[in-house]
Amino acid sequence: MTDWTFDVDKMLWLIFSKEVIILFVFSYLMIIVWKYQYFKQRGIKTPKYRFICGNYFDLIRNKSESENVYKWTMQLGKTFGYFEGHSPVLVTSDLDIIQEVFIRQFSNFSARKKNPMEGADSREFNHLMRSSNCRWKRMRSIMNPTFSKQKLEKMNPLLNECIDRLIFKIRNNIISELKIPEAFKKLTMDSLWKCTYGIDLNIQNKPCNEYFKASEKIFADAYKFKFIKLLSIFFPEFDFLWIFFTNFQNEIKKRIGLASEPKVFIINEFHKTLKERISNNQEYRKDYMQLLIDSLDDDEKLIKKYDHLNINEIKDIHLEKKLTLNEIKANLKMFMLAGYESTSFALSFCFHMLAIKKNEQETLYNEIEDFFSNESTVPDIQSVNRLPYLDMFCKEILRFYPISRVARRCVKQTTVKGINMTPGLIVRIDHFAIHFDPVLWGPIDPKEFFPLRHKVARNPLSFLAFGLGPRICLGMKFALSQMKLALVKCLLKFEIESTNETPKFLEFSEGILRTAINEFQIRFNPRTDKS
Repeated sequence: MTDWTFDVDKMLWLIFSKEVIILFVFSYLMIIVWKYQYFKQRGIKTPKYRFICGNYFDLIRNKSESENVYKWTMQLGKTFGYFEGHSPVLVTSDLDIIQEVFIRQFSNFSARKKNPMEGADSREFNHLMRSSNCRWKRMRSIMNPTFSKQKLEKMNPLLNECIDRLIFKIRNNIISELKIPEAFKKLTMDSLWKCTYGIDLNIQNKPCNEYFKASEKIFADAYKFKFIKLLSIFFPEFDFLWIFFTNFQNEIKKRIGLASEPKVFIINEFHKTLKERISNNQEYRKDYMQLLIDSLDDDEKLIKKYDHLNINEIKDIHLEKKLTLNEIKANLKMFMLAGYESTSFALSFCFHMLAIKKNEQETLYNEIEDFFSNESTVPDIQSVNRLPYLDMFCKEILRFYPISRVARRCVKQTTVKGINMTPGLIVRIDHFAIHFDPVLWGPIDPKEFFPLRHKVARNPLSFLAFGLGPRICLGMKFALSQMKLALVKCLLKFEIESTNETPKFLEFSEGILRTAINEFQIRFNPRTDKS
């Protein structure tokens, strides 16, 4: 009798469990169906999407995400929607909407678009780029002084030394040809470590440097297909599971002696330097790392007390300019990875353009040579920023070759130009549609490279190379100064020429950034009139 009762109980439990699972799956699928009504309810057009995956596979087709979005803009108009899985993304090239989202109503859109398995904004190891609301404001207020005019001036000798290493390497290269963009990746990483962390790794002269290899692997991984990333995109509600499985997998790899994640390696290396600086009561240069260390505080509850609040809710509240140790480590890693890849490709595009357009190189060289003909004037961050054509050339490169995407995430319900926007909605700018808009960038065809177009005052919302609004790129001044100084010093010493391996047109692929697919070579011929 007892056995029979037990079997009945067991059977009832199995039936009940099965029904609960079926109910859960059915309810979840209904939620997805309901989410696919998001744009229809607002009268916004979308490209045709598929259940579960949405428009994701059309978006990443041929690894040309930005170009695919641009094609949708041409078909659907300035403002439309698409779905990554079942998550809605509003795309716009309407400057009125852009101004509202990125500037006027910034407090309602203070977060960036999340990457797969990124987790909550409140995660312990989140850095500036992954933070929102008052947590972002607290971090940004600490980091803003990193690249002030005074700080940049102090970086002059360090940045010059790194560029001189590149020039020395070119001069001592027997065939005077350089692999692009590898050479510039090493230059930008060299200068980032030296100028912002006070560490001289001399990466340009150490081809097997561990830091460089780890950073390269992080970006290479972003282009690789990973099934668990698809699960995160298609079923973001279960991110806690995907994050757990990934961390568990990494822990197993670590225990059996396999190579650890490159991000972990970089964080651990930063931690060693941090411990050394914190324990040594010495005076260090006020670089990026030291600014963060000076803000270190152990009282985590006090530091994070207002992090969850909307920026508009703290008008009469004082935010502590403090960081936890884990936030410092995360932000050290963030700045290095965010800075080195984007700047190195921007430099690569500059030198490729000089190699294939001799008229541009001649115009630029003449301006530089005339300006620095007086021996008392030497190339530094201040002097290169006084060259108007150089400034227009660099801006045109960044307009002509957009590298990064610009998007914000809604954190508080609001209305923008009649559109009801709810928390979690991504608002993405179609930067191709704006950077190549003949109304914004004419009368010369925007699809032509023409630096002098920047001589005319343009709508400030039409140039998106560094983002817009309060979340504009923290390292913008440093990146531009590095680009200009490298161009000036190299053009004073060398004439840039194309080789048989220099493509006339670049091909692109998108992962974290939009970058050139393959390495190529350009030739550096020493100028006879310069030592």
